[in-house]
Amino acid sequence: MDPLTAATSFATIVGLLSNFKSERSGNQLSDFVEWLREKRHEDVALRIERNQALAVQLKSILALNHQELVQRLDSLDSVLASVASHVGTFSNLATSVRPSTVLSAQAISIVKQFVASGANECWERKVLGPAGTRYHFIGGSDGLQIDEPRFVEDDLDTLVEFGILRLDYGSKGTRKFIITRQAVQLANSA
Repeated sequence: MDPLTAATSFATIVGLLSNFKSERSGNQLSDFVEWLREKRHEDVALRIERNQALAVQLKSILALNHQELVQRLDSLDSVLASVASHVGTFSNLATSVRPSTVLSAQAISIVKQFVASGANECWERKVLGPAGTRYHFIGGSDGLQIDEPRFVEDDLDTLVEFGILRLDYGSKGTRKFIITRQAVQLANSA
């Protein structure tokens, strides 16, 4: 498979699935494959028929009720637009299409600092006084520098929601944020 086909396969299938569900109420894979052929997407129909793992995943997606699928597609679109808004070539397009889903400059800074630190985890530590909350890298250097403390919770929650960071808790309930491959990819592309 050539690089362009590989890079667009997921987006193509998700887009076509979305179009199918907006036109029809069918929830069978055979209905989707038939629709693909009607719309002259024979190559995609053949790929589905030849790839058992893809067929199984599409069956489970098609089994979702319409409202649930629409919500999941909207969530996926939101995440994709947010990440794309920090990739030079697609930044303006993503911002134009989904202006409300752009990661803040501080959220991107958090990811870049995390990646640059070489740490695996960043632990949250509540302190008394004006410092409020501090974030310390575990297995790396320094701590997180926060420019807008007022919005750090929102930025961290967004990064976790988008799967860019994972959230876990220490034995005493301390929040710890864990680096993901998506975070490294985002830091390298932003």
